[in-house]
Amino acid sequence: MERERNNEDGSIFNNSRKKIRLIVAVMLGSTDFLCAGSAMSEPLVDSLLAEKEAKSFCDAYRNLGKLYKNLDNPYIQSFSLFGRMHWQFGHVNGSDAFGRDIDYQTADFRRFRLGAKATVFNHFGLKAQAELSNDDIPRGGTTRDVRFQQMWDMYVTYDARSALGIQSLETLSFGYGARETHTSYEWHTSSNKLKTVERSALSNKIWPSNGEFANATGAWMKFGRSGWYTELGVFTTAQDDFWAPWSDGQMYWVNHQHDLTSVTGADVSTLFFTGYSQNSDSSDPFERLGGGIEWSTSAAFVYGRDPWQVLVEAVYGSNSEEVSESRQGNYWGFVFLPSIWLVEDKLEGVFRYQYQGSENPEGIRINSRYARRADSKFDDVGLLGGRGDEHHAFYLGLKYHFCKDNIHSLIGVEYDNINREGQDIYDGWSVLATFRTYL
Repeated sequence: MERERNNEDGSIFNNSRKKIRLIVAVMLGSTDFLCAGSAMSEPLVDSLLAEKEAKSFCDAYRNLGKLYKNLDNPYIQSFSLFGRMHWQFGHVNGSDAFGRDIDYQTADFRRFRLGAKATVFNHFGLKAQAELSNDDIPRGGTTRDVRFQQMWDMYVTYDARSALGIQSLETLSFGYGARETHTSYEWHTSSNKLKTVERSALSNKIWPSNGEFANATGAWMKFGRSGWYTELGVFTTAQDDFWAPWSDGQMYWVNHQHDLTSVTGADVSTLFFTGYSQNSDSSDPFERLGGGIEWSTSAAFVYGRDPWQVLVEAVYGSNSEEVSESRQGNYWGFVFLPSIWLVEDKLEGVFRYQYQGSENPEGIRINSRYARRADSKFDDVGLLGGRGDEHHAFYLGLKYHFCKDNIHSLIGVEYDNINREGQDIYDGWSVLATFRTYL
């Protein structure tokens, strides 16, 4: 097949400076807009002209970061910039472990990331993405600004299938660096494509982040054929803002996804299996991943026929013996998440029920947003760390797509009840809202 040709002269920066300036302006403009609390513009009138203009804007926005592409260049085939800015609001109303009322609201920059990616020498991929949001006001701090926190992603990949001409597989690649390891289907789903404001507490519990809530560094391979792929990897449990050293233990990770649409005839039909185990003996959170989990497994099935879709996921694992005794032992849980298009390609309705339980009194935990934020900020709120042994959570919300997942907004109401040995640790409602942009 003849390669796609670039009509430009082959220079990466040719006609790119204006795009770069526009990208920065869009991201910073969104930030100023949200800080100022400006009102949203009126919805576009329902007319063919307005629909065409909206489509034109969305297409231009999605292509904003694509600065260069020339498959005939033997050195650099593509180069692009990307980023995301997620502003979020939360209001909590409930009661703490001592029966005292909680009434708290806040807003924060949930995520602000900028990055770059490139394809070089035909078979190598480069990606780097920095987390820049520094917002501790919801926890009672005084800082809200943009500064480097850590590299969220920073890795290199090698496409062995195309480089070596392997025909028996459709995918064969190798990678090294810091990256997300998908340990549940909710974590397999990008934050730009989530149907809920926050992932479930169960999903967040098993995310193998380090002590600074950054991704692990390691090596992995990905292979697959039509309809399926598998990833295998080994990662260090040590922490660093860039690439972590191999100075402590290791985490071993497997991820498998199988597309069953050819069997079921549905629009979406996917099986997802993942698991990991780590062997660090350290009780230091900077030297352990996932807050002290020893191993975790997850199985999910996603099924959908237009206009609805449903996710069912089960999780089972064990907390490490290196954490405090009350947090040790097995944990388990499941997520049920149906959704439906109320207005095609524009408005989704979403429901989620999550249950998690544990063998010991403090083996599970509620999300940090936003009841635990109130616990951190106020002396008269006591959630005992938000830990317990049984947790139920119900979520009902809407997702509106301005430009598909590139520009969208979500709003939802969530009810949480977590108890420890029969005593309520937290019982309450949250109203959550977010505005998200991605390019």
